[in-house]
Amino acid sequence: MGKINRMHSNGKGGLSVIAALTLLNGCTQQAYQPVLPPAYMQDFKGDGLETALIPEPVTAPPEEKGPSLPQAPAREFNLNQVVQTALKADPVIKSAFENINQAEADLLTAGLLPNPDVSVSGSLMPLDRTFTVNRQGGPPQFDAGISMPIDWFLFGKRAAAIASGQRGVDVATADFANTIRVRIASAIAAFYTVLEAQAMLDLAQENNANLTEMEKIILNRVALGGVGTIEADRIHLSIFSSHRDVHARELELNAALNQLRALLGIVENVPIEVKGSLEIAKPASPLPIDAAFKLAEENRPDLLSLQRQLAKANADIALEEKKAYPQVVPKIGYTRQFQEQAIGFPDANSWGAGVDVVVPLFDRNQGNIAKAKSVLVQSRANLQAQLTMLRSEIDQAVNAFASAHQILVNDDPGQLDAAKNVRDKINQAYELGGKTLIEVLDAQRVYLETYRLHITSRSNYWHSLYQLNAAIGKEVL
Repeated sequence: MGKINRMHSNGKGGLSVIAALTLLNGCTQQAYQPVLPPAYMQDFKGDGLETALIPEPVTAPPEEKGPSLPQAPAREFNLNQVVQTALKADPVIKSAFENINQAEADLLTAGLLPNPDVSVSGSLMPLDRTFTVNRQGGPPQFDAGISMPIDWFLFGKRAAAIASGQRGVDVATADFANTIRVRIASAIAAFYTVLEAQAMLDLAQENNANLTEMEKIILNRVALGGVGTIEADRIHLSIFSSHRDVHARELELNAALNQLRALLGIVENVPIEVKGSLEIAKPASPLPIDAAFKLAEENRPDLLSLQRQLAKANADIALEEKKAYPQVVPKIGYTRQFQEQAIGFPDANSWGAGVDVVVPLFDRNQGNIAKAKSVLVQSRANLQAQLTMLRSEIDQAVNAFASAHQILVNDDPGQLDAAKNVRDKINQAYELGGKTLIEVLDAQRVYLETYRLHITSRSNYWHSLYQLNAAIGKEVL
């Protein structure tokens, strides 16, 4: 500790230190509660099921030697369970939540008071001889001092750091909400992709079964001499193509299930199934683009995050400007001089006080202030860019849903039944010799294409509906 002025002690200095420490102890930081963004799909109850019915992440049983055990039954998920399980078990969501914990830790650090510095030393000690009245020296003395910076209080450095930390927590909270929005939208899309793939597989298997039945009829007619063997070859080619279609649909379903499994946080190779339907009881009406964009401005957490980044950038500028103020460190000390043996005078107690101030002559934090101002300009540009991209995203999502809605409304509900009736009647007529195989295969192809369009139109409706909800950041349809 540097040299300080000494004065005779009367006991008041120690009391002043205790009073100061008591005052500083009252400067504890209050817990900060950030403003939460609008929740997206977290209260969704697809089938009215309670959270208690939500399956926990499945853990595969340990492997055991000996006879193989039967495979565990597949776990079934409806849409509500997919959303809730993803919220609980998705590792990406868990990882994003840690960003809030890290921001809160930064806020805690910003609010901590600086530690006091305690100095204890002895000086003027005898080196090669003992000090006496006749051979004076020293006198030896003992020094004890304590110092603590107060510029955090004088210039508001701590308050500015706390304000910046609070804005950081706000940003992390909005980013976490946006992660939930994106991941839940992905989980819902994966759910309907599985439903679509399952429906396509069922249709391919149905087509394969119909062609197999037709093969029996053709082989029977060939044996009776009613048709030539060329028709048997034709149906064999159609069945071979149908087998390939079934295999391709199985691969698509497996890929969709794997994607859903990842979003649900299921690492083990546990079979899962989805429970739901692509059918639509009452189609929702499309939204105007301007209304959808206004809702998105109010509810999108990524937009809210950029707005909060602007607030944090302003808080950071204020913090860096506060850091330009000098460091001020007051100190107080106690000295005990051992004079009686060294110079013949009574031992004496004294105290002293002083202040260390860093003179900001060259470094006034100019670089960090300029950097913080640049971050503010960058944040404004990012917000403007996101608003532009949001407009495009909303426009695309609204038009996609409007198109899917229009196709669904204009779809003839009796078209699928008509195609199926035509196929069945032509099959019966061919069995009686009244139709050709070309007509049979053409009717089967028309039915297959009609059914595929039926599945695709309903899948597109659900995908576009939830994609529009995700783009808005709120379930509005």
